[in-house]
Amino acid sequence: MSTVAYITRNASGTNQHGTSAEGSPSVIPTNGATDISLNLDPSDVQSYARRGRDLHITLFDGTVVELEGFYDPVATGSKNLFLSDGGDFIEVVLEDKADGMLFASYEPIDISGKWSAYDDMVFLDVDRIEPVVAPLAAPLLGGLGGLGAAAAGAAVLVGGGGGGDGGDGDGAIVPTVDDADGTYDVPEGDPDGVTITGTGEAGSTVEVDIGGVTGTTTVGEDGTWSVDFPTSDLPGDGVYETVVDVVAPDGTTYDDLDGPTIDIDTEAPTVIVTEGTKSVNDIVNGDEQESGTIISGTGEAGATVTLVIEGHSQTTTVDENGNWTVTFSSDEIDTGEYETDIEITTTDPHGNSTVSSDVLVVDTETTVAIDTGLAGGDDLINAAEAAAAAGVAITGTAEAGAAVEVVVEGVTRTTTADSNGTWSVIYEAGTLPSGTYDADISVTSTDTAGNSATADSTIAVDTEAGFVQLSDDPIETDDVINEDERADGVTITGTATPGETVTVQLGTAQGTVVADSNGDWSYDFAASEIPEGTGDLDISATIQDSAGNTASDTDTVAYDTEVTNYTSADQNDTVGVNLQQMQQGFTLQGTVEEGSSVSVEINGTTHDAVVDSSGNWSLTVDGDDIGSFSQGGLVATVTATDPAGNVDTLMQPIDIDTLYETPEFAGTTTIAGQIQSIFLDESDDALTMYSLDSSGNATQLDATETSSGISGVDKLDLDTPISDGANLIVQSTDDAGNKSSTLVIDQENPTSSLLSGLDGFNIDAIDLVFEDGTDGANLVLTEALIKEMSDNSDTLTIRADELANVTHEVTLTGATEITSTVSGYSAYSIGDATVLIEEDAGISLNGTPVI
Repeated sequence: MSTVAYITRNASGTNQHGTSAEGSPSVIPTNGATDISLNLDPSDVQSYARRGRDLHITLFDGTVVELEGFYDPVATGSKNLFLSDGGDFIEVVLEDKADGMLFASYEPIDISGKWSAYDDMVFLDVDRIEPVVAPLAAPLLGGLGGLGAAAAGAAVLVGGGGGGDGGDGDGAIVPTVDDADGTYDVPEGDPDGVTITGTGEAGSTVEVDIGGVTGTTTVGEDGTWSVDFPTSDLPGDGVYETVVDVVAPDGTTYDDLDGPTIDIDTEAPTVIVTEGTKSVNDIVNGDEQESGTIISGTGEAGATVTLVIEGHSQTTTVDENGNWTVTFSSDEIDTGEYETDIEITTTDPHGNSTVSSDVLVVDTETTVAIDTGLAGGDDLINAAEAAAAAGVAITGTAEAGAAVEVVVEGVTRTTTADSNGTWSVIYEAGTLPSGTYDADISVTSTDTAGNSATADSTIAVDTEAGFVQLSDDPIETDDVINEDERADGVTITGTATPGETVTVQLGTAQGTVVADSNGDWSYDFAASEIPEGTGDLDISATIQDSAGNTASDTDTVAYDTEVTNYTSADQNDTVGVNLQQMQQGFTLQGTVEEGSSVSVEINGTTHDAVVDSSGNWSLTVDGDDIGSFSQGGLVATVTATDPAGNVDTLMQPIDIDTLYETPEFAGTTTIAGQIQSIFLDESDDALTMYSLDSSGNATQLDATETSSGISGVDKLDLDTPISDGANLIVQSTDDAGNKSSTLVIDQENPTSSLLSGLDGFNIDAIDLVFEDGTDGANLVLTEALIKEMSDNSDTLTIRADELANVTHEVTLTGATEITSTVSGYSAYSIGDATVLIEEDAGISLNGTPVI
């Protein structure tokens, strides 16, 4: 099947017949068509698919039929597709599926009545005759109504023959049928039926066939014949050709003689309303009533249709396509909301008549109104309402279900009135212009019948509240409120619309003031309204007009009424300072708020401390900074000033202890040449002992303090005895950390390296210890060596046990004797150093005994 016959019909009812082009796809143009009929049976079709604007139909034999432009829009909506074969007429309903494929369902259309709107689009079963032949074949088949497809096809295929077996024969009387070209109408209720008459040879047998109903007779002696067909015996409605067969007495046959056309129409015509009445859910609105109420429908072609409404009638004739329309003027249809009966009478050309009824629904009225008391009940939109997240609602009433269009300041919103007839639209924040003006409201409602009504109103808009501003000048000159400033109270200033009441807030405190004629205002907050401590306070100045609009300005100010994080490392304890610290310096330190300055006053002198970026402060002082104060307790006054100007003071106790006690050697216990114990004058200080070799190398000795059994004498037992004759250092350390040592020499000629290597031991005394009868020590001292031996002072005390046979020599070049302040000791100066030598201890200075 490479080609397919088709019929298309456009909106004006014009048909076009044709056959698709050969090949695949087999193209059929459908531009402008509203109905397309294809000479196909559903069993011929494999699938349907949409390809852009075209519909592709794939047949089981592989042919693709392309309906070009099938999806192009037409004025009546989408196109209708039908399949027709063998007198059947089927509508194809297509539903979209995935990938452009379509699902087809088939809905047969009943065309068995006496008239159908699709009669001229039906293909008959005549070996798929070309479509142009189908309309011509239909009359020959008596129309499609009442005939099966097979019967119609058979009628077309049967050939008519005029001659019989014997022909005319000489002298034979040829039979005739009266009024062979005439048409006999048989209307509904016809009492007479049909009588077919003619002439022929007397005695001839005559058989008359009308649509399969036959009647027989014999030609009378007068050469005429007549056959009656009562109405009840005639076939169903349709147009039939009378066929007469005659057999002469001699056997001659005359077949298929033409007789009159029999037009049987015994069924009442039908009429269907398609527009304008209640049965099709139409309502006549005001515009339609004013321009003319139109009622349309379908019916039997050529039949008259008369509609009567409220005594007014309109009559028309159904056109050849089965359509009819009447129009009632505005004078014939009253306005209002009501329903009225319609009487419809249709009469076909045969005189058959049908009376039916319908209802005309008229609705030419509607209303709309705008509520008052909008925008919170005062019909005034202020700034807060205009900017609210919920928007501004415009409300009103209208007919239930009516479409409502609202226009405010050129901005349109639409809605539908609910079942109670109320409506509401929202104008979102920012929709309406700001300012002070009257906004026009225009509302149009259109009810479900299409009637419109309008309403107008206004609503005031006032979104401007004036102005208010906080002063740009810093509060308290630096935007920080310190303790002194808080104590005096704080003043907030600014400007505003003259005469407006300004609400001023500082933190949680609040007050009001009226802007003067120049717009200036100020408000004082008392100290009790300002918090203490450190933090930020929000500041705001607000005004509110009669419309409820507000304007405000905000700022922040810091408050800092205390020096924070302020400490001295030992403020709760006394700072202990010993002699070494007095000489080398000691440090006072602590923490303070970042950016602060710290000063320290000690013994009447003020010193500036160093404060780093993290707020750590420190001050190093020594004896020179303290002045004459060298022993006992004093208090340093530490004062901090933070960046806000707050001042705080700490008191730091300082205990100065520069006194030290030098151990006095009292002897040893020696057994078998090993020193077992060492005796010292009694002391509360901590004692440490070292042994020295001849070169001055010191080794600490472990010892345990035990009872000496001698009043005023301490005894130290060495854990490991040492050889007799060793040099020793005995060091005492008091609670303040002051250290002082005694050098015990048991060496005849102590070297300078022995003495000069003792830096750090604070050698303040030398004990010369020798056994009786041995040579004494020969000790050579210089000013520098004396100063080097101790950091405590520049005074060296030399002692010895008085032994008759032992003499110790001390050499002090350039020494000068001075007045001694220590009983039993002679005093000598050598430069800035002082030497005290025990008298009567067998010690000679520069060759002269000290006595």
